[in-house]
Amino acid sequence: MVPVAGIFPAELTALRGVGLAIALILIVYAVVRRQALRNADVLLLLISGVALAIVTGTEVVNGLLSAFSFEKGNGGRILGLAVFAIFILFLLALRALSVGARNSRQLSAALEGLAWEEFRQAGLPDRFKGKIAILVPAYNEAENIGVVLDQMPAEVCGVRTEVLVVDDGSRDGTGDVAAEHGALVARHVTNRGGGAALRTGYRLMVESGAEVVVTLDADGQHLPAEMPRLVEPVLDGEVDVAHGSRVLGYADRNTRARELGIVFFNRLVSFITRTHVTDCSNGYRAVRTTVLPQLVLRQEQFHTSEFMIEAIKRGVPAKEVPITVEQRLHGHSKKPAVFRYGVGFANAIVRAWLR
Repeated sequence: MVPVAGIFPAELTALRGVGLAIALILIVYAVVRRQALRNADVLLLLISGVALAIVTGTEVVNGLLSAFSFEKGNGGRILGLAVFAIFILFLLALRALSVGARNSRQLSAALEGLAWEEFRQAGLPDRFKGKIAILVPAYNEAENIGVVLDQMPAEVCGVRTEVLVVDDGSRDGTGDVAAEHGALVARHVTNRGGGAALRTGYRLMVESGAEVVVTLDADGQHLPAEMPRLVEPVLDGEVDVAHGSRVLGYADRNTRARELGIVFFNRLVSFITRTHVTDCSNGYRAVRTTVLPQLVLRQEQFHTSEFMIEAIKRGVPAKEVPITVEQRLHGHSKKPAVFRYGVGFANAIVRAWLR
């Protein structure tokens, strides 16, 4: 056992005094503000205060460092403190990421709930029942959305269609333009990303009883005239999901880096799913509505690969069909720069695979 006299320092230096003062402030603040703070934050402040008091007011840390062979001299103790500090910071970073992810999910759920409530109160669910729902997520696409909507077919494979545009917090009047061109509009009060907009649209269509949901971009890259290629195998019962593939069809030339990225990620998804995939980054697809509740979709932005991987993991019958991908009608892509896009896309693939 360590003698009690050996636990406390022989003298109280200025540095130890400052440390003890900060520790006392943390503990007092946690106690005084406990009603306003969350339980986890109060506990974290108390633990931090007590830990700082132990570090600065006792010799316990010196004994702990010695136990891990961080001896005095040649910076050994400083190195030991740095190692323990990095470990603690790592734990705090993990907690921050966990809290951030939870808050993001709660915000997405709130936005979906608000959109559904407005949708229901407007009496719109009955407009989609038994129909093919054409779902278009849109963010600041006022220049393009009208042209795209004017090309939407009134029916596909003999089934009537209805168009829903999910305005993902646009600031350029995208939702108003969509309404002027005959689409029904659901709105997010703030921008959350294409994946979040699709989740909201999927929820609305499941609740509305649509038969099939077709998703395509609002920028004019996907051709509404090719919709029967996607819808027919779903309506015929051949598959539950039909993914559009520019590799099987045709695509206007893109930058060399993005084309190489498409090839790389197609091979990566094919490898981890043991399924031949030709285009994992295409958002033009048709899905039987009853399949949607089976899929766990969490990506805010890099959602195309997540959907495909989830469908494969759940054993949903699917196929790829050739489609055309053209250049945007107007404006610039909302996708981030090539490197950031690649990192984000890889992260989405890994998360969906490990989930």
